[in-house]
Amino acid sequence: MSADVFRWAVIGAGAVSAKFVHGLAATGGQARPDLVIARHEDSARRFAASFGIPRHAAGLTPGILADVDAVYVASPVSEHATHALAAIAAGKPVLVEKPFAMNAAEAARVADAARAAGVFCMEALWTRFQPLTARIRKLIAAGELGEVTGFDGGFQIATRRDPAASLFDPARGGGALMQRGIYPLSLACHLLGPVTDITARGRIGPTGVDEDCALVLRHGSGALSTIRASLGSDGPNAATITGTKASLHLVAPIWRPASARLLPARPSSTGGFGGKGGRLASLRETGLAQRLTQDLAPLKARLTGRAGRRISAPFAGNGYVHEALELMRAVAAGEDESTVMPLAESVAIMGLLDAARAQIHGGHG
Repeated sequence: MSADVFRWAVIGAGAVSAKFVHGLAATGGQARPDLVIARHEDSARRFAASFGIPRHAAGLTPGILADVDAVYVASPVSEHATHALAAIAAGKPVLVEKPFAMNAAEAARVADAARAAGVFCMEALWTRFQPLTARIRKLIAAGELGEVTGFDGGFQIATRRDPAASLFDPARGGGALMQRGIYPLSLACHLLGPVTDITARGRIGPTGVDEDCALVLRHGSGALSTIRASLGSDGPNAATITGTKASLHLVAPIWRPASARLLPARPSSTGGFGGKGGRLASLRETGLAQRLTQDLAPLKARLTGRAGRRISAPFAGNGYVHEALELMRAVAAGEDESTVMPLAESVAIMGLLDAARAQIHGGHG
């Protein structure tokens, strides 16, 4: 590794690679992109010129990775395993964009190769590395939510259908589940633990990918998670973690959250009406009572503490820097895997994606 700056090779010249390169600026000079590799010479040259990257190349050639300190893979998902294995064979630490591979079998091959070679390898699921995610883990570990009972999250953005785009191409790992659902799915696994059962349903679009999907997960702890993802409709793109003592509401966007609100649980009496019925219960059902309740809700929240506690943990730069810093920290410490995103979890999550896709596509011809 260079003594003064950590040099990255970037495989892929698309929008995600551009965001990663922008993110490296937040390292304060600790890291820089040194090489970009794309399928086509023109794409590589334009990308390099746009970001002042000194070297570019069309395709992986022998020895091309010799002078870099790590490799970031942001090629199409169908190429992730091939490019990750090439980096591992060159002895270079590798950060592989989500989804880690096309399926669990590919993911396992990459993980096995990294372990056998003693080379650091990690999935770049950037949500896991945000400062807020670390804060949430500490809150859960400290018991502030009590027993965690559930997670509800989604990633839904209406997107114009384009058969030429990888997002809508099954051969390149497209679909709502693979490209968007993986964010709340991975976060649920990170916070609630391993999944023992999964049920999935979806709507298949004309290009053959799932354009909408919904998942229900049962975790080993007994907690339940619900996941929504969509290419065809907009959603709140937030998440809620529920517990017996409190609930935690992540402010959108779920893929890069910077704040949340912790709300204490206020168990109500059986029935939930706060009285024995009769005239009081009838009054509660009137439009006037509903309007008064809405108008007074902010005051009531402040007086009762239901406004909750704001948890804030801003990300640096555009948020991509945190995954890069985790790789750099781990490599400097001589670690082969990340404790935040271990290889076993990447393989297990790919297995969940495989199972969900089988149910979604099996239920639709």
